[in-house]
Amino acid sequence: MKKLLFVFIISAFLFPLSAQEVKISQIDTNHLLLKGRMDIYFTAPEDALAENFQVTEKDLGLLEIISFESAPNKNAGIDFLLLIDNSGSMYDESYQGSIRIAQAKLALNSFLDQMDSSEDRAAVYAFNTNLDKLAGFGSNPAEIRRSISALRQPRPDEAYTELYNSLAEITSLFPKEGGRKAVIVLSDGENFSLYNRTGKLNSVWGSTTAAPDDLIRLFHNAGISLDGINISDNRDAELQRICMQTGGSFYDVRSTNEIENVYTEIRDRILKEYRITVAAPPFKNTSAKISVEYDGNSDSRTVLTPALFGTSSGQHLLIILIILFCGTGGLAALYLIPYEKAVGEAQIQSVGTGGKTVLSGEATIIGADKDADYTIAGNPGVDAHHATILNDAKTGTYTLVSEKPVHVNNRKLKNKKLAPGDVIRIEGSTIVFDMPETTVYSKGQ
Repeated sequence: MKKLLFVFIISAFLFPLSAQEVKISQIDTNHLLLKGRMDIYFTAPEDALAENFQVTEKDLGLLEIISFESAPNKNAGIDFLLLIDNSGSMYDESYQGSIRIAQAKLALNSFLDQMDSSEDRAAVYAFNTNLDKLAGFGSNPAEIRRSISALRQPRPDEAYTELYNSLAEITSLFPKEGGRKAVIVLSDGENFSLYNRTGKLNSVWGSTTAAPDDLIRLFHNAGISLDGINISDNRDAELQRICMQTGGSFYDVRSTNEIENVYTEIRDRILKEYRITVAAPPFKNTSAKISVEYDGNSDSRTVLTPALFGTSSGQHLLIILIILFCGTGGLAALYLIPYEKAVGEAQIQSVGTGGKTVLSGEATIIGADKDADYTIAGNPGVDAHHATILNDAKTGTYTLVSEKPVHVNNRKLKNKKLAPGDVIRIEGSTIVFDMPETTVYSKGQ
């Protein structure tokens, strides 16, 4: 009953005005350079119709709407970066007598429960004087929960609240592919910079302290929204403005149930968003001001437009065509020109480093784990054991299996019997499979 009442209060007081308005939450420009389109995520009335929207750019005017989707994030999934305050004050008691960090842990685990059966992905970071990764994108739910439970009280010299610097840092920690990206930050206080308060250099950021307007610009350029949850009477003066201007909301709550309900409300709101995909001709400048208008209401967002080799947008097309031509020729050469020397054993080889791994056992594990047979390091989107190549000794065949789809010859698959020359892509890493010519595969297969 309390939970339902809280959700009603949140809905009644925070959204009666915005429900009739358009609010841009994210502009995804990942496909702008090569595909000439961009995705705009936004909130609008539930019964909104595509024909009632228009999208404009300040210099170019009206942009062509390619598609209009309701609730696209339900199937595509959302990348959530959960940022939690682990400063000294988080180990004080709340007004209910609970320790604040304990409340935060319970709320985070409750939120993860909701994500278990979805396509959503989560990463968890904690901040105080430093920013610490607890679990990267692609971590399994059990690993994320263990990392949250392992949070410990910081030493006095680590107990500062580097809120702004941490928010600036995390904008670069998302996977590079497109899609809906959101940060939820939970804190019990204001930005409390080590350098500004003590004059001592921070071991990570030195004397640098990000400003609120810097954060707004960074979140816009990265295509990420920010929601903030404050759980004490000592909230940061600028955090609400930063959240609202980056497409999110700000919540001031105290009890554990209220915190849990806010996480739920944020995810539900994002799941109900709309997405408009627009065709974008070459922009005249390195930034573009995009506006979405509906029934007399509108919202605008200025974003960076990708530049290629330092050129302006208007010069992109010729360069792109040249690159595509060369790239296509290179791929054709890979498929049409035979290897000068046939391999003597089944193997996978990295495109770029040239390193190879012989498939000598029954199973070859590919992943981020240092004990994997083929290790992909430094990419938060790669699981510890991301994919496995199984060797069937009876038939002499090799099969790639993965819980998550991976690209094999540009097709997303979870299971694929491999043939010599198959190109496997896992979160940006490209691997080529090869095996001796004495095999069950033939030209006709």
